[in-house]
Amino acid sequence: MGGDPADRLVSKRRVCSQGSFVTPATQPMTMNREKDHPTRRLTGAAAENLAVRFLEHRGHSVLARNLVVGRGEIDILAQIDGERAVVEVRSRWAVGKNGSPDPLDAFDATKARQVKRLAAALSRPTSRVDLITVRFHRGGVDLLWAPRVV
Repeated sequence: MGGDPADRLVSKRRVCSQGSFVTPATQPMTMNREKDHPTRRLTGAAAENLAVRFLEHRGHSVLARNLVVGRGEIDILAQIDGERAVVEVRSRWAVGKNGSPDPLDAFDATKARQVKRLAAALSRPTSRVDLITVRFHRGGVDLLWAPRVV
């Protein structure tokens, strides 16, 4: 497969045209979770790549990725419906039959405040903060887009 981390993690993904979810792929993951667990960095990069593809598929423009602001970093800066938005990407691997943990749990009040501060610290501040969560599991990938979470 190609050099894109997202391509190494999932073999197929399908975007649901009516909503914010990417439905689970019909083909299995290309990695064995127990043997080949990706590093945190690879998982994060794959999630960000999927988030960028998702936004672009919906007709939005990605202006910057991994934008360093002070001591923090903005995952994605995008133009969404004519408005600049900071997009935070959170990801998790589902383990076991329950499919937990949920990447939404990784976006708590502290993280929300941090991302909001980073958005306000941009040279052209924005108040819009969106969240995209990516959950990797044996059946594929689930993606949730939550606009204007902060």
